[in-house]
Amino acid sequence: MDEAAALKRELVALGAATEAGFEAGGTAVERIKALAAQLEAVNPTPVSARADGLLKGRWRLIYSSFGLQRRTTLARLSFNILPKHEIEVDGLFQEVDPATGLYDNIVEFRRDGKAGVNVTLGRFSPTGAERLAVEFTDVGVISSGLRQRLPIVNDKLPPMHSDVTYLDDDFRLNRGGFGNLYVLELVERTPARWTRSLTT
Repeated sequence: MDEAAALKRELVALGAATEAGFEAGGTAVERIKALAAQLEAVNPTPVSARADGLLKGRWRLIYSSFGLQRRTTLARLSFNILPKHEIEVDGLFQEVDPATGLYDNIVEFRRDGKAGVNVTLGRFSPTGAERLAVEFTDVGVISSGLRQRLPIVNDKLPPMHSDVTYLDDDFRLNRGGFGNLYVLELVERTPARWTRSLTT
């Protein structure tokens, strides 16, 4: 059995069991940490920050150690820029396109039973073998009766980076600048480009 495939399968299963990190705790978290370290040790793409063909796509977050909240507000997701509407998170995605520098974080949610999308628009550039320098520029929301796009004031955010510590055809591990682990699985190779939806 291929070692990486087995590690990935267990990470996906634990991601589902912890609801992408919403319900993470105890032994599951420790096991996820151990699996991630084992997977990073067999990374087939050592210069992952510049592997444009593999990075490009729409990625689903299957686990994060960030401390996610299922019930939250648009304000909390947008550095207190968007309204304080209460929402319930359904899914989290990231869209990456090295050709344009696109690096958007997407939250699918429900508000009063109706679907909506929150987008944090960003851009990136590689600065090393694994490291991406990341800048988030705008936040937006598309929901029933609400469509907004607002700039992020630069002094609200410090310089950010993210290290791509594992990358293959359909799986990615990132380590954020504050030490958080992100486990992502490729959904499709072409990003949906929510930027267009927020400008039309």
